[in-house]
Amino acid sequence: MDSIHEHLEFIPAGALFVEGTLSIPVDARGIVLFPYGIERPSRASYTTRLAELLQQSALATLLVDLFTSEERAQDAVTGFFRENVDIMQQRIIGIGNWLSEDERTQNLRICYFGSDITGAAVLIAAVARPDLVVAIACAEGRMELAHNYLSQVDTPVLLLSAEKDTQGIEANRQAFEQLQGPKSLEVVKGAAGIFEDSNTQEHVAHVVGQWFKRHLGLG
Repeated sequence: MDSIHEHLEFIPAGALFVEGTLSIPVDARGIVLFPYGIERPSRASYTTRLAELLQQSALATLLVDLFTSEERAQDAVTGFFRENVDIMQQRIIGIGNWLSEDERTQNLRICYFGSDITGAAVLIAAVARPDLVVAIACAEGRMELAHNYLSQVDTPVLLLSAEKDTQGIEANRQAFEQLQGPKSLEVVKGAAGIFEDSNTQEHVAHVVGQWFKRHLGLG
């Protein structure tokens, strides 16, 4: 699409560089950081689709792989990285710093979208550096991995779960009670998973887009 400028980036995140895709609509008024970890390939593809839908709402996006190929190979043997939210949150903060300094994005306020394990990592990152992020959305997040930090989160948080995911709904309800800042709990009706089909993805994109734009002061 001519109205969206897309760039492959190698982004400093602490002691190393991670790879990401930066997409900036010409009318961008905010940016959403999508970090992803060591997860199912299908989830990454669904996240890409969600990012594309948000770009249609004047939101730039940055999809970032938090791990290098060498780390992924190591994790396949050791399992060291896949649930390491401490490493993830440090890298999310590093990427947020880069966004706040790069001339293409420094005037765009930042939102985080996390799912599964990165759903926990973005919440922890927001506690460590609340100045970097305006709002957060967590879809099917692993809330237990952020349990010790939830009561310290002041950033506005949207929690999403699918109606048929009873365990996910209960985890979100428990997390919701601990969050101290502005918050919302969304259950996607009729869905077994947040990303299961195009209709569900479009609904999630609408809800997430409205949440981000509200806290960006765009509507």
